Amino acid sequence: MEQSTKKLATSYGLYLGIALILISVLVYAFDISLMTEWYYTPIVYIIILALAIMAVNKAKKFNTGIFSFKEAFSTYFITVVIGLVLSTLFSVILFNVIDPQAADTLQEITMSKQAEMFEKFGMTEAQINETMTEMQKENFFSFKNVMISLAIQLVIFSIIGLIVALIFREKDKTNA
Repeated sequence: MEQSTKKLATSYGLYLGIALILISVLVYAFDISLMTEWYYTPIVYIIILALAIMAVNKAKKFNTGIFSFKEAFSTYFITVVIGLVLSTLFSVILFNVIDPQAADTLQEITMSKQAEMFEKFGMTEAQINETMTEMQKENFFSFKNVMISLAIQLVIFSIIGLIVALIFREKDKTNA
């Protein structure tokens, strides 16, 4: 992969990380409960995909030779990894160092919404209470849980990245 492509992917990764941090700060400042709304995660995922695809598209335009699958996927993956790692580090600092009360608030709101959903699914009161007790023991923003979440997101975005790389790659027509 060309040095300029890596540099471009790194730049877009930094832009993505800053955008995700900015979103978190704005939501934290205005209404932290928005983080528990159903539409929050899809909006964040769309922003991640948009910036990663923009990075791949720009890398393809700057590429002087054939834009391979490896170059397309590497550009996408570097962008996503840098963005998600920056966002994750910010979340760990925000919810474990700066304002642990915000983490408790988010956990309470999430548990309340989960209990409502369980009621709609027809779970008994005893089942709901047991599940809520288990959820209460868990720290949503512990280092372990945050790293598991990051790993899951990287797997999901890697699968999407394979598709994006297939779309943006160029085949070598001389060897066909």
